[in-house]
Amino acid sequence: MTNIRDYFRKKEKRQDDSLGMKILKHRLVILYRTVLIIAVVAAATAVVIVQAKNRVYESYEEISSVPHENISGSVTAALGEHILTYSNDGANCVNGEGEQLWNQTFEMQNPIVNICGDVAAMGDYNGRIIYVMDSQGTRGEIDTKMPIRNFVVSANGVVAAILDDTNITWIYLFDASGNTLAYFKTTMKQSGYPISITISDNGSLVGVSYLYVDSGVMKSSVAFYNFGPVGQNEIDNFVSGYDYMDSVVPYVHFLDSETAVAVSDDRLVVYSGSQKPVSVADVLLDGEILGVYCGKDYAALVYNDVTGNAIYKVDIYKDDGKLADTLMLDFQFSDIIFSADRVIVYNEQEMLVHTIGRMDNFAGNFQKSVQTLIPGKNAHEYIIVTADSVDTIELK
Repeated sequence: MTNIRDYFRKKEKRQDDSLGMKILKHRLVILYRTVLIIAVVAAATAVVIVQAKNRVYESYEEISSVPHENISGSVTAALGEHILTYSNDGANCVNGEGEQLWNQTFEMQNPIVNICGDVAAMGDYNGRIIYVMDSQGTRGEIDTKMPIRNFVVSANGVVAAILDDTNITWIYLFDASGNTLAYFKTTMKQSGYPISITISDNGSLVGVSYLYVDSGVMKSSVAFYNFGPVGQNEIDNFVSGYDYMDSVVPYVHFLDSETAVAVSDDRLVVYSGSQKPVSVADVLLDGEILGVYCGKDYAALVYNDVTGNAIYKVDIYKDDGKLADTLMLDFQFSDIIFSADRVIVYNEQEMLVHTIGRMDNFAGNFQKSVQTLIPGKNAHEYIIVTADSVDTIELK
């Protein structure tokens, strides 16, 4: 005879199990639906991205134009998404709508300008004042106390400067307000003369290329200094370095906060590491390098084309040192800039937009003479600065 209490207890357990299975099935259905929606959205996004990369534009449309006066002798450059104009007498910044954001006056004979994102540093060669600016205005002034030879600025406004002091060359690190963060000296006898300097985006790493000549033998050294906690226990904050015999390394540049490239007359070297950069790629080069242009993830080396099919050959290397693409250019150019995975080559009259590793997206002529080109918020929009206007164009 079945115990009534046991019967109801078993019945309740069966009901609980059934309810639990229903809840589990419901949750699984929701999970499957969520995964399916994510997969569909990801696939659709991938299709849109691929279509955008593979799209070929035949013309462009001017969607806005505002007056902009450029004074004779001035130079324009991109300051993030804004436009920096400078000359010996001062600098100013305007946005894409032509509205002036700030104006800074000064007197310089040979202005040095270095830009990282939307931060710029400006100073006079052999002068003693460096101005640090962003799109909001002047962040501060740095009094170096010694003649300026070169300097670079990070995305957070830290400035690394090469300063001259008779037989000693100093390298100083300043914040945007002019406070000295660190410094060390270099001499021809000990390390050589610094011919190029770079700073990581976060301002903690500094790379210096030195040229050293001993008994007629030429040597270049690339040294890295860490001004964060890791470098505090090292002499002069030195954390790593590499020597290159019978070679000159006139160009060293950080692509971001942990990847740097150095270019000599015979090689491209990639260094990686957020604390102690190490050489991860050493690519031997053949041919005279005419110019080096860098973006966040790429470095482009320009050569004369020896095949006779074009004027220039442009080899584009990824940040791991691998060759990503080669462009053959049949026109003179003013600048080469990178925007995501696209490279833009332009001069006053024409522009080439190319998706790296894929294809040309646009090749055409401007309707006006262009001084500076800035990629817009969308991949197919660009801001162009002319002699008397700031225009926004959209590829069609």
